[in-house]
Amino acid sequence: MYNKFLFLFLFIFSNSLWSQNNTFAIQKSNFLTFISANGIEEPKSDIEGSQYINKDFSPSTISCLSEKTPPIRYNVFKEEMEFILDDKLYYVKKSDSCIISLGNNSYKYFENYSKEKKGGYLMILNKLNDPKYILYKKEKVKFVPEYIPNSTYGKEKPASYVIDKSKYYISMPDGLTEFPKKKSELLKLFPNNQVSIESFLTDKKISFSQESNLIELIDFLNTL
Repeated sequence: MYNKFLFLFLFIFSNSLWSQNNTFAIQKSNFLTFISANGIEEPKSDIEGSQYINKDFSPSTISCLSEKTPPIRYNVFKEEMEFILDDKLYYVKKSDSCIISLGNNSYKYFENYSKEKKGGYLMILNKLNDPKYILYKKEKVKFVPEYIPNSTYGKEKPASYVIDKSKYYISMPDGLTEFPKKKSELLKLFPNNQVSIESFLTDKKISFSQESNLIELIDFLNTL
């Protein structure tokens, strides 16, 4: 209990210091957009689960801003980067030209990343400098409505937010595409390097269902 109180105190204190020193610079940048005055407390709700995969605010940098930026957290369900300033909740203005780093994770916004023309933040997985191909992960949180059974045999379930299965994407010279789920689809993307890729997949026993294997594979593709 004491540790939780100490953490909350240090967070509020550090955020207050940040606000005092950087409010003017951030407002002047016209990059961060005010959206509400709810503070850091989330409204009470009967909905189980969370709109966040990580609810903590993390140290941040934004590549297209020279100013210092506040601790930020990613609301996966709403597709918003959130931060607190003067006890008010803000969203970071969406831009496909900036990289937002939260702790050890970096995100880029895409206006249309899927076949459904959805916009959202994708996490950058390979850390090479200026890579030809970039591997992205789309984290997902979905809303599951309340379930009320039609008979006494069923079990009632409250509405909930549930972490859904992530999808992976690769940036190609002609744009972003969903990462292949099997070898044959991958070879179609790289018709001039099929022999090398097949050999690598066999030697390294690459699984298309393992994120660490996909990162290893994308690093190899960048050597071709």
